[in-house]
Amino acid sequence: MFFLGRIRSKPCTRCGLHVNDREPECWHCKDLTDLQAVYLKKAYTEDVIKKNKGLAALFCKLAAVALVISLAAFLI
Repeated sequence: MFFLGRIRSKPCTRCGLHVNDREPECWHCKDLTDLQAVYLKKAYTEDVIKKNKGLAALFCKLAAVALVISLAAFLI
């Protein structure tokens, strides 16, 4: 399926961040050494995990509220 205006991207082999297919090299890590690229990838991964934990906690709280409401409606 083709989306007008959407640009294809692929993950960079060095840093793992998504890069436009039209770019010749990754602009995230092109000026970094291999070690710095590894640290960038690790920091990005840790940041994503931290954000996902917060989102998972929010969904658990919403599920608990929905369960309490449905049990209250069932018992009444």
